[in-house]
Amino acid sequence: MKLIWFSEIRWDYMTTRKQQILPRLPKEWKILFVEPYTFGKSMHWLPAKRDNITVVGIPFLKNYSKPKLMAFANRKPVQLVIESIGYIWLYFWLIALGFYTKKRVIGLSSVNWGRIASKMKAEVKFYDCNDNHLAFGINPVWAGSFLRKFLDCADFAFFVSPELESFIKKLAPVKTIALGNGVEFDHFSKPKPKPSAMEQFKKPILGYAGAMDWLDINLLEKIAAHFQGYEIVLLGPEISPDWWNRQTSVSSLKNIHYLGKIPYANLPAYVQQFCVALIPFVCNELTRALNPNKLYEYCASGKPVVTMNYSSTIDSLRQIIYVANSADEFIRNIKQALTNEIDENVNHRQEFAKQHDWNMIADKMAETICKHRKQV
Repeated sequence: MKLIWFSEIRWDYMTTRKQQILPRLPKEWKILFVEPYTFGKSMHWLPAKRDNITVVGIPFLKNYSKPKLMAFANRKPVQLVIESIGYIWLYFWLIALGFYTKKRVIGLSSVNWGRIASKMKAEVKFYDCNDNHLAFGINPVWAGSFLRKFLDCADFAFFVSPELESFIKKLAPVKTIALGNGVEFDHFSKPKPKPSAMEQFKKPILGYAGAMDWLDINLLEKIAAHFQGYEIVLLGPEISPDWWNRQTSVSSLKNIHYLGKIPYANLPAYVQQFCVALIPFVCNELTRALNPNKLYEYCASGKPVVTMNYSSTIDSLRQIIYVANSADEFIRNIKQALTNEIDENVNHRQEFAKQHDWNMIADKMAETICKHRKQV
């Protein structure tokens, strides 16, 4: 089996759904992970081996955060030049690495490769929908049409939430299969030593672990004001460059601390120091479709989870986590989580997390791909 995966993020950026699932697919599969170019970030210009996975970076069409740069890239001649270079670069590596064959599978999570991937011969093609990929920032003019082209020829599409299934169905009448997000249960449930970076905090910790850019800054201010006897600790990468320094309303507060991106191997040790694990997301079109890994990681760690009600997935879990419809309710839920915790709650959350282990999710993906190959 040869699988080509067109990714929207770099392999080494952070441990996400792709980095969890692909290494758990059958070891006899050969996998080519095509990562995008990101300005100022290291990437694999030459192929890098990760067991049976080969990672290679190819500069291609993408979404740019700066409007002027996006407007320039949206011009048809510029688009064609970038696409042609990427196309030639891709096929060089497909031939060199042994992926230039019709007997292959194509997985897509980057809409920008949609048009080229739709033209490539393969036994099976599928879309992995973990986010609403058309709701990120200023979308390129080609994004929607590229995704439709791929979905029109795809055999099926995985989705992680009901909102994302609806998103897919509006674009094309493709077969959809639920395949949620999950957790490496043992990694987060087994007790870890306290990290030295957490020794500086002498007060109990209300913590968040994940990408920074989706946080509700106004809500963070209110949390800091209501819980002066606690430290609010934020862990994770900035998607937008220099995000934290621009958040002057919270970065100057004495009881809010941003520790930056934490290596995945060390993350459980940090999360285990939380008294309450927070998901203080803004509620918008992008977050409305989320089914975040951090939810399962928090639960595997046994921590009480307080979250805004930003999606139907979250709303359906009120018996396991604390779900708030307003900032005031979020504050009340933190207070309740701090005072009402019992061992039975911890066990309930961890049993829930076990049902979403990445091994089971990867097995279902592999089984689905093999089933559709047999139908060819």
